[in-house]
Amino acid sequence: MKANSDLQKHNQGESVDNELPEVSSQDRSKNVCQSETKPANNEQLSHSNNSNQSDILKVEEVTLNSPAYIKNNSIDELLQKVSYQQNVIEQNTDTIRFIEEKCAKLETFRKDIEHKLETAIKQKDAAIKEKENIVIRYAVGENNVLKERQQKEQAEKKYKDLHKEYELLQHKLQTMISEKSRICQMLDNKCYEYKNVQLEFDKAKQDLNNLETKLKWNQNSLKNEIEAHREIQARADALNAKVQDSVNQIEAAKKSAEETVKNFMTSQENRAYVLDQQVKEQQATLILLRHEKSDKDQHVKSLQSELERLQSKHKEIIEENNNLSLKVQHLERERLENEQKLSELRGYQDLQRQDAANLQTKNVQFEQVKLQLKHEEEQLQAANEQIERLKERNQEIESDMDSCRVREAELLVFTQQLTDKNVRLQSEFTAVETKVQQLSCEQTVLKRQLKEHETRISILNSTLEQERSKNATESESLTKNLKETQNKLDVALRDVADQQGENLVMKRKFDLSMREVNKELHHCRRKLEHYEAGDSSTNSSNSSSSLNVNGHAQNLCDTEHVKVIQPEPTIDKQTLIEHIVKLQRISAKKSEKIDFLEEHVNNLVSEIQKKTKLLQGYVLREQAGTLSSNSMDNNKAQLAKLNGVMASLYSSRVCDQNLTLELSLDINRKLQAVLEDALLKNITLKENVDTLGAEIDRLNQILKK
Repeated sequence: MKANSDLQKHNQGESVDNELPEVSSQDRSKNVCQSETKPANNEQLSHSNNSNQSDILKVEEVTLNSPAYIKNNSIDELLQKVSYQQNVIEQNTDTIRFIEEKCAKLETFRKDIEHKLETAIKQKDAAIKEKENIVIRYAVGENNVLKERQQKEQAEKKYKDLHKEYELLQHKLQTMISEKSRICQMLDNKCYEYKNVQLEFDKAKQDLNNLETKLKWNQNSLKNEIEAHREIQARADALNAKVQDSVNQIEAAKKSAEETVKNFMTSQENRAYVLDQQVKEQQATLILLRHEKSDKDQHVKSLQSELERLQSKHKEIIEENNNLSLKVQHLERERLENEQKLSELRGYQDLQRQDAANLQTKNVQFEQVKLQLKHEEEQLQAANEQIERLKERNQEIESDMDSCRVREAELLVFTQQLTDKNVRLQSEFTAVETKVQQLSCEQTVLKRQLKEHETRISILNSTLEQERSKNATESESLTKNLKETQNKLDVALRDVADQQGENLVMKRKFDLSMREVNKELHHCRRKLEHYEAGDSSTNSSNSSSSLNVNGHAQNLCDTEHVKVIQPEPTIDKQTLIEHIVKLQRISAKKSEKIDFLEEHVNNLVSEIQKKTKLLQGYVLREQAGTLSSNSMDNNKAQLAKLNGVMASLYSSRVCDQNLTLELSLDINRKLQAVLEDALLKNITLKENVDTLGAEIDRLNQILKK
């Protein structure tokens, strides 16, 4: 048992440390068995030899010291004794043969038992190894169960987080609905304000028509008052002032109406359009979130099914462990039974050896008696030599005992070293396990933080893209409005310049006509004074005729003045009225075109948004491989036909036997490195595009300034 325990410790030491000297279990067991059998044989031989020597010495002392032997014994008695001893020797030889045969049988039986013992030790070692493997499997199973529990807890945490996000999104949706209702109410208010402004614009148009009628009435009154010579200048100045005031009022009313319409169109319609876009974008994000929720629900279901599978697997492992523990107990019982049988056989073997030794001693005694009878002196010499040999053997046995003790001490030291090393390795293993657990916990925390950062980055990227799209649409709408306002301003400035030129021409013509009238009046006055200076009596008829002539001349002058002045203002007013009417028609046509284009643009935008939603839904439903081109699919099919690593990658089966786990991990690492490089390039390109956009905005602002 001590040898078996030493062997078990030695085997454990060999499995723990490869640097220690390796000794096979079979050789060690053989050496132990031999070491057990040798001391027993040596002890029996030494005991038998010692007993033989003592008997021989006693016989010699009796024969030498007895005086009857010297005096009375005769040769006949000696011959009888010799014959008797020969018969006894023959009987002893027969018994020795029988004993030798029995010993041979016992030796074969002993060898069989040793062989069985070796097989039992081997089975025991195999059972211990199987037990260790079972313990390792059980530990691995427990570790897997712990991992699965951690994954289950993580999945439950994710589910709770998703549920919270879903509630937040529902709250956001309710707030968006309330904001939408508020915006609709604001839009209704703005529409009401727009109607009020339109009524004011109609009133301004009516005022303008009234002013035009007043202008016509003033023109008619001007025609009537031109006949009066003295009040021409005052009334003409008043009418010019009134005309200028009315024109200024008309232009101011036009400008104010156009500005109010433009401000209303730019402010309210753009806001309503932007709000509609925001509502539609929020609806699209809601649909995407619903899709994400459904995907996450499916993922949770798959995790639950996987958890159930792992639980069933855990139960199977526990059942296997119980079965293996029962097997180990059965093997332990068999081992104990074999050890008991072996101890019984050893006891029986010892008894047989003792019988054989006794028979051998008797045989030796007979032989010694025979030899004593023949050669007493030779026996004495042989006895002396045998004593010396026994002494040498004793010395050898003592040296063997000392070496065995030294070896036993070395083995004890070796076992102590093994136990110390085993304890140290177990402590190191526990420390490494704690470190591994700490690192795994830190890794899980880092993974969670990385996932949170990735989600935040994706959210920020989406918000940034939305803000960019909004800014782009707002900038495009503002640029379009600016261009339209600039074009309208250019047209209005041209119209104003034309009106100012026409007014200047009218003023110049009016001044020229007034100067000519003044000159004719002065000429008429001089003529009147010249005629009044003459004789009134003699020239009464001449005066009357001259008066007639003067009246006729005056009438002629007046008619000439009328001919000069009247047609020009009438033509200019008609052209102005026609020009105003044309401008109104053009503005009405343009407003109709603008309304039509706005409706058309709104319809196109709604269709585009519907199509984008459909495309987004289609892209989300379809797999990533379906969006690739036909050429890529053809290349993949050609690669799948060939036998290689890429063929096993594109086809769902292993085509290359050289595809190992290490090779697949190496391919995965390389692909991950390529993906990281592509992501870095995309990030740098995005940053460059952002800088270019900022530079373009800055240049546009500089150009506007």
